[in-house]
Amino acid sequence: MIRKRKKMLLITASTVGGILLVCWLTGLMGLWIDGMRYVVGNTDKYSYEEGHMVDGEYSVDIDLSDLQSNIGKEVYNDGTHNIYVSWVHVDSVNSGGYNIGFRSSGHYSLTGASLISGNHHTFINESSFSSEVTAKMTSNYNGEIYDNSLYSSSGINFKDGDEFGFYLFPNSPYDTNEISLDEKGVVEVTVTNLYKNMWSKK
Repeated sequence: MIRKRKKMLLITASTVGGILLVCWLTGLMGLWIDGMRYVVGNTDKYSYEEGHMVDGEYSVDIDLSDLQSNIGKEVYNDGTHNIYVSWVHVDSVNSGGYNIGFRSSGHYSLTGASLISGNHHTFINESSFSSEVTAKMTSNYNGEIYDNSLYSSSGINFKDGDEFGFYLFPNSPYDTNEISLDEKGVVEVTVTNLYKNMWSKK
């Protein structure tokens, strides 16, 4: 009985080990652990395909009286790629005002990956990467339209994409006397110049 149990355990361990080996060799393990980062960083197996700008203007209303209520609001969704509000907060570093961040979520598999974002990601060489912000944002508040400055951007830091952000109004100390640092109304923000990044298996 004990011998039979040991034999079963050995068979089970061998089977699990075999499955893990196959997952490792095929890339499934790397994909499961790192997601899109596995594809983007694996320059031996995947290459960057020249992408293109995404036409259109994409808007969302931001409620300054309840910052948390804006989290998750979609700016872009084509069924495969998604961009949504990831945070809105008061910019304490620059003496007040608001910043807004967007998370870009794309598609990845063993055959490649794609990401529509405010960032254009590319290879500099076989081991170095570069990211350039292409997105522009304007805010419409009380009938006035403001051009917004870039606040932040990231590389492929998440399993399914990246992040980028803007000052919600002209950056501090704001280039207009019409906007205070503690506005509580609703702002319509519009994002343009999104970029479709693509990677494919060699």
